[in-house]
Amino acid sequence: MRCPATVRRILAVAWAEWLYNRRDPRSLAIIVGLPLSLLLLYGYAIDFDLQELRFAVLDLDRTERGADVVRSMVASEYFTLHGMVEDGDQIRALIDSGEIRLALVIPRGFGEKIASGGTGEVQVLLDGSDSTTAGVALGYLEGVLREHSVKLVRQWVRERGLPAAVAEPALTLEPRALYNPEMRTVEFIVPGLIAVIMTMLAALLTSGCIVREREIGSFEGLAASPIAPVEIVLGKLLPYAAISIVDVILCIGAGAIVFGVFPLGNKLALILIAGLYLVASLAIGLAISSVARSRQVATLVAFLATLLPSTLLTGFVFPVRSMPPVLQYIAQIFPATHFLVIIRAIYLKGTGLALYLEETAALVVIALALVALASKSFRKSLE
Repeated sequence: MRCPATVRRILAVAWAEWLYNRRDPRSLAIIVGLPLSLLLLYGYAIDFDLQELRFAVLDLDRTERGADVVRSMVASEYFTLHGMVEDGDQIRALIDSGEIRLALVIPRGFGEKIASGGTGEVQVLLDGSDSTTAGVALGYLEGVLREHSVKLVRQWVRERGLPAAVAEPALTLEPRALYNPEMRTVEFIVPGLIAVIMTMLAALLTSGCIVREREIGSFEGLAASPIAPVEIVLGKLLPYAAISIVDVILCIGAGAIVFGVFPLGNKLALILIAGLYLVASLAIGLAISSVARSRQVATLVAFLATLLPSTLLTGFVFPVRSMPPVLQYIAQIFPATHFLVIIRAIYLKGTGLALYLEETAALVVIALALVALASKSFRKSLE
């Protein structure tokens, strides 16, 4: 039975397309490699189970009962002891700097209450600027202390030959979140969204700059001009940097009006560091534009290079410290990783850049490196 002419023509076109893709290594690499690489990369990155949450202890009781509580936390897979502190100011300083996620406060008389069969109250101070991590950490801590409380109750009634029904819970937990007392997710999400949206927008804005010159036929004139590649790159960046800064200000205003989320810290410092961050993001788009052959390809690559990594590998949703070590190193390459730390600190903690010199320095280095990369890519395209 012969196939209808329409079917034969469709199959002929399909076969020609198959042969084209088979002979094109780039297409095969994208078709086969991209799904596998994304699955492996994000499969490791997306992990809702947090481990090794660093905590400090303020032990005002200094008895063995309090030490037992700390040991029960350390024995779990979720917590890592950063150290003991002497007062609440040290706790706040450690949370401000991001060295710890929570702190345990054991009040005076805690051991005496436990020994007499009463209920000992333990306070936990959480870093509310990351409401997602704080909520998970609180759940873990409640589970650990509940298990420890059951052990204490059983021991107390066994020593006295009493029925378990007469015993009170040995431990209660009093949680308190710093910087975001109500643990509102929107307080955590809005600053992160500004970072993610701006890196994607900035890269998309410049991803068509160079390739557009090729498409309209002005690239040869640009190549023949005495202007150095780095000067062309910086000249292309400046207008988009100004536009992007205006967008940042609009996003800050919209976040305040619509969601009631406003930066507590220095607004000028936020704008300045956002400008540095935008230069890095704009340079990503220019580097892509220098090697792309069409605006459609440049737009797609810019989208994939910014949106996916900035949402999954930078701490926007999942803490970087909970990722495998290899991905933690990879995360440091992206400007959003460092900007997210700073913008959330300014928004929720009201802290200045002095506490985040390392992140600021990283942004400077990344911005310079990306501008150099964009200039080099453009120079190669001229050749």
